[in-house]
Amino acid sequence: MSYEWVNLGFAWVTLRPQDMVMPLTRNILESNAFKARPWMNRIAAALLSAVLWWWSFPPLDFSLLIMVALVPLLWLAEPFAQGNRMTFVFGAMLAAFGLGTWWVYHAALIGAVAGVVANAGYVTLALWSYRTLCRNTGYSMDKKPWLTWVFWISPWLAMEYVHQRIDLDFPWMLLGHAMANHPSWIQFYEWTGVAGGSLWILSVNFWTYRAWMYAPKFSARSWAPALLWLVLPLGYSQWRYATYQPFGDAVKVAAIQPNMDAYTVKFNPSTHEEQMRIMLALSDSAADAALVLWPETALPGFYQTGYGALANPYVDQMMAHHRLHPEQAWIVGASTVEWHQDKEHAGPYARCLDEGGLRWHTPYNSALGFPPLRLETDSATSLLYHKSKLVIGVEKLPYPWFFQAVSRVISVDLGGMSGQLGKQTAQIPMTMLLLYPSSRERKKERLQRIPMKAATLICYESIFGEFCGEFVRNGANLLCVITNDGWWGPTDGHRQHLAWARLRAIEYRRDVLRSANTGISATMNQRGDLLDTLGWDQRGLVKGQLRLNSAMTFYARHGDFIGRIAGMITALTLLIAWVRQRIPAKPLKAHP
Repeated sequence: MSYEWVNLGFAWVTLRPQDMVMPLTRNILESNAFKARPWMNRIAAALLSAVLWWWSFPPLDFSLLIMVALVPLLWLAEPFAQGNRMTFVFGAMLAAFGLGTWWVYHAALIGAVAGVVANAGYVTLALWSYRTLCRNTGYSMDKKPWLTWVFWISPWLAMEYVHQRIDLDFPWMLLGHAMANHPSWIQFYEWTGVAGGSLWILSVNFWTYRAWMYAPKFSARSWAPALLWLVLPLGYSQWRYATYQPFGDAVKVAAIQPNMDAYTVKFNPSTHEEQMRIMLALSDSAADAALVLWPETALPGFYQTGYGALANPYVDQMMAHHRLHPEQAWIVGASTVEWHQDKEHAGPYARCLDEGGLRWHTPYNSALGFPPLRLETDSATSLLYHKSKLVIGVEKLPYPWFFQAVSRVISVDLGGMSGQLGKQTAQIPMTMLLLYPSSRERKKERLQRIPMKAATLICYESIFGEFCGEFVRNGANLLCVITNDGWWGPTDGHRQHLAWARLRAIEYRRDVLRSANTGISATMNQRGDLLDTLGWDQRGLVKGQLRLNSAMTFYARHGDFIGRIAGMITALTLLIAWVRQRIPAKPLKAHP
C-alpha cells in the first residue's frame, strides 16, 4: 500500500504542467490504493463538497468556491458508476446544510434536524433524477454533453422551484444565494431572479467536471464552455453594476433597533412599559424622517380587532406619540388577534378559547401602518398586513393530517405566539402619501407629497423571491423588512438573513429598509449595496435617503420562469425515459 502512494506522489512531480490536472486526478481515483477501499474516496468527495458548499455561503463568503463545490457531487452521482453512490450524496448534503444552518438549533433542535434532513433529501432527489435520466436513456456527458447538461440542471432547478411552494419549505440555502454579499457579480438577477444564479452555478460545475474527467488532455477547447458560463454572467453584472443609475423620488427614512432579548425580555409583560419607552425615544431621534420602521412584533401586547375586541393601552400610547410627529408615516410590527362572533363567522385558522366553543379568535403576525395625520388616506387601502409566508413548525403546521401528533413537540414561539397562525392571501403594499421634507426643513424647501407603496415583508417572507414580486406587481416602490432574528443568538443566521434581502433589492430594483429587533438593521440601494447598518446587539437606528422606484424589471413581470420551464422539462424527460425503458428493443434481422 505504501509503495502505491509513493508512486502517486512521484507522478505528481514528473507530469508535465499541461497534463497534470485531469490525468492525475483520474490516476488517483483509479489507483489500487483507492480501489481497495472505494468508500474512502466517496466519503472524501462527500466531505469536500460539503465544506466547499459551506465556505461559499455568507457569512464566510468564499463564494467562487461554489463554482466547483458540486464537482465532487457529480463524481458521486456518475450515472454508470457501480455501487451505492446516492447514500454518499445524501450524506454530503446532510453535512452541507448542517454546517450552513446549524444555528437553527438555538430556537428548536428538532426544527434544525428536520430542516437539514429535508433539504438534503430534496437535493438527493434532484441528483437521483439526473442519474436516472442518464441511465434510462443511455446518454453520458462524454457522448451527449448538452443533453446530459439538461438532465443535470432541470431537476435541480425544478426542485428549488417546488421547494419554495410546498408546506415543507425551508429554502434558506438555494444555490443562487451563495453570491448575496457580492452584488456586483449578480446584477443579472434583475432578469432571472435567484434561479438564474442557480443555473449559472450548476452549469459552471457541470462543464468543469466534464473537462476535468472526460477531456483526453488539458485543452482550451475542453474548458471553453465552463469559462464562458463563468465569465459572461459575471462580465454583464460588472458592467451593469458600474452603469446602473437609481430611479425614483428620494425620501428620508429611519429604522429603529430596540435590541430586546428575544427569550428573557421581548415577550415578558413586566418589561412592556420599558420597551415602549425605548422605542418611542428612538422614534423621536428620527424626527427628520418621512418614514419610521419598527421591527417585527415591536408593539407590546396584542393589537385586537373584530367582535368584542379589547383596547391595548400601548396602542393608544403609540398613537398619541405619533401625533407629536404628524408629518411622519410609521410602520410597526405587531402580534394581532381578530375576534369572531361565533364558529360560523370564524376563518379556517381560528382557535377556540373555551370548552363551550363561544370565544373564537384568529392570531396573526402583522404589520400596522400609520400614515401622516395631516393627510386623508384612501379608505380602500389597507394599513394592516398579515404575514403570509409562515415559518414551518412555528407559525404553521404542515400537512396537519400527518404532523398533528408531533405538533406540540416542534412548535416554538418565534414571533410572540406559537401554533397555526392566520395568514393573508394577497400581498398588498401599504399605500401612503409621505410628507417630505419634514417640518424642520420647511423653511428651506417646499413641502412635497410623495406616494409610497411599501411592501411589508415580515421576517421569513424576505427569502422568497417570487413571493416578494407579488408586492411589486401590486405597485410596491419600497421594500420594508421587519424581523426579530434574536432567536438564533450571535450566529450566522442573522447575517445570512440580511444578505438575502440584498437579493430582493437587485431582483426588483427597489431600495430596502430593514428593521431588526437585535440586528442587523440596514438600508440598501437598488444595486444591493449596504448604505447604513447597525450591528448585532446594539440599540439605535439606521437613517438614510432611499428612492421610491416604480419601474418593473423583467423578473418582476415574469417571476420564476426558469423554475417553471425546468419543471416542465424534468417531467417530460422523466416520462420519456420511463417509457423508453419499458419498450422492448426490436430484434435484429439476420442477414442472408
